[in-house]
This record gives sequence, structure tokens and C-alpha cells, in this order.
Amino acid sequence: MLEFQNVTKQFDTVTAVKNISFKVDDGKVLGIIGRNGAGKSTIFRMILNLIEPTEGTITYNGKKIDEKVLDTFGYLPEEGSILPQFSVIDICEYYGSLKLMNQKETFENLNKWLNEFNIIEHLSTKVKKLSKGNRQKIQFIVSVLHNPNFIILDEPFSGLDPVSVEELERAILKLKSEGKTIIFSSHVMSHVENICDEILMINRGDSLLQGNLKEILSDYTINGNKVESLNDIFIDKVGDACE
Repeated sequence: MLEFQNVTKQFDTVTAVKNISFKVDDGKVLGIIGRNGAGKSTIFRMILNLIEPTEGTITYNGKKIDEKVLDTFGYLPEEGSILPQFSVIDICEYYGSLKLMNQKETFENLNKWLNEFNIIEHLSTKVKKLSKGNRQKIQFIVSVLHNPNFIILDEPFSGLDPVSVEELERAILKLKSEGKTIIFSSHVMSHVENICDEILMINRGDSLLQGNLKEILSDYTINGNKVESLNDIFIDKVGDACE
């Protein structure tokens, strides 16, 4: 279980995250939703120990997150980090070695995911020759290649065409069915509705709404009327649509 307790992050005069508390139970999917600049990526960077919280505590299974724990996490950054001049197999062998995977295990897991996405023909293709959608799929494969139980996905659907979005959603739901714990950020409410168990809605670092998604959608009313979608709730809380 991941837990934030009264976490604040200050950058000089800007407070990026303001006294936020939440939990993510094992095997659940949490969607952190908000517009660009809401604080989503700051939350992820604190989990990954890239930056320290100004106040509050962040724990995983009751303990402070250290390098040993981080080795068991999977992380898909918003901005692609794989080197374009290398082939898919070379990139995955490199990242697999960083996670202490042997070559056989890396190759088996890579083939499984390439088949999942129907792109097995790109095993030896250089990353720079792939479409944007296929590059994102390889970035996703790299983040889950070592079979992590806890996975962070930062805006995984950003800029993808509808077919690639559908394929990536299906892959995330597959991981969910396997009992993985997943946190992902998005500003597209339909993705959250399709995948998440819980939500954390933030705006300018403040927590506006959090809890079980089904219960929120069932109980939330605007002027006495039940809402039809999470996007309606976001507009009501923030004042305009996320996109």
C-alpha cells in the first residue's frame, strides 16, 4: 500500500502540492486527474524520490521508499526517455539489465508484450523508425518489462491516436486483472472511468475530491441532479473542462 500523509511540496514561492493525503491499496488503480500544472507529476516525482516533500510523509507498505523498493516499481514518464538510435531489443535488454533480469527472461517478457500489442515485427526496429503510437507502446513495455507489482503511468495516453489509446487501455486493464497496483495521471476523464477504482482530483496542488469512483459517480449531484460523467464533476469542481 502506498500512503501520502499531509504531503506538501514547495518550490520557492510556489506550492505545487498542498497538504495532500491519500492511500492506494494493493491491487487497486488510482487515477490522479487535473489539468496541466495541477501537481500530478510532482506527486509522481516525490514517490520516485526524485524530489523530497517539503512536509509530510510518503510510505510504501509502511516504510519509507528507498532504492531497493524503487527497483520493484515500474514507471512510464510523460516525456519519452528511450534512445531513438537503438533497436527495440537493444533498448529492452539494457533496461532489463538495470533490473537485474537475465537475457532469457528479458526476451520472453518482451516477446509477450510485443505480441500483446501485435507489433512483434518491430523486435529489431530502431526506435526512431517507429510511429508515435508504437514508440509509446515500447516505452510502456520498458516500464513493465520486469513485472513490477506497483506501476506509475504519467499521462500514458497523451498524443495517441484512438486505436493506440484502445490498445494501451487494454494492456493496463490486463495488468489490473493480474492484481497490479497502478497509479496513472490523465486529463481525459473517459480513460479514468474505464480503468480506475479510485480517483484523486487536484487543482493547483489542492485535493478537490477523492474516493471510490463508482460511489462518487453514483452519489454526486449538481443542483439536485445526478451527474452523467466524471467530466461533469470536474467542471463543477474546477469551473471548466479539463481539456
